[in-house]
Amino acid sequence: MKNGITFVLTFFCAIALTHAAPPSDESLNKMMSALQVETMLNQALEQMNATFVKGMEQGLQESLKGKELTPAQKTAVENFKTKFGATMKDDLSFSKVKDIYIQTYRETLTQEEVDSILTFYKSPAGRAMVEKMPVAMQKASALMQARIGPMTKKLQTMQEEFVKQLATTK
Repeated sequence: MKNGITFVLTFFCAIALTHAAPPSDESLNKMMSALQVETMLNQALEQMNATFVKGMEQGLQESLKGKELTPAQKTAVENFKTKFGATMKDDLSFSKVKDIYIQTYRETLTQEEVDSILTFYKSPAGRAMVEKMPVAMQKASALMQARIGPMTKKLQTMQEEFVKQLATTK
């Protein structure tokens, strides 16, 4: 009888642990605030827009083959860049994608985990992480670019050699 009661209690404890409480919207909002999700999203959107603009400008230069755009064409290009950036910023604004973050975090984290995350990010180490991580990531990105440039040239050379080899292979 004692073993049966122990089994039933263990069984219900196991069920309770596997169905940990989902986090509340309030705690998820606090966590997103502590993590500065909106700020990081805005920075990511700015980087995406800058990458688009750079790619667009490179594509235009390649397609023009040295020709100059007319003043009207330059104005049209600038207007398109502005419109594109504004559309991306609006459609992916935090207010419009917040529900995606809430759903994702709710489905991924438990209330206990969110509480622990909040505790960490309210600590001096957590605040330093939020404040300094973007700077660290920018530095890492710049250092990676220094490696990507030579690697890209190396890969282009490899590709050209492969194309030549493939052409002679029967």
